[in-house]
Amino acid sequence: MPYVMKHAPSGTILSFAQRNGYSLAYYGIRLWEDLPDQTQMAEALAEAGIAPGDAGGELGEWEPLSLTEHEAKMANVKLRNDPKRVVAYRDGAFIAK
Repeated sequence: MPYVMKHAPSGTILSFAQRNGYSLAYYGIRLWEDLPDQTQMAEALAEAGIAPGDAGGELGEWEPLSLTEHEAKMANVKLRNDPKRVVAYRDGAFIAK
């Protein structure tokens, strides 16, 4: 099962510009195959350009969340490869805006 980072207060799933296996840029959620540790989570925040002091920049505000493969795909579909969109996980469902 893939894991993502969820901002506990808002439910926002960490997403940012990344490169796929073919080196093509895309905007999507950050996935791990195994439960990420604190170091991996801090590195992901830095990759996303979120620094301590920024809104959502404190590592303690984030928690790992296990998703099914289908849920992970649906979260990326809701982002539409658009960095202006945000996807959140609340009450067992994904919400995009």
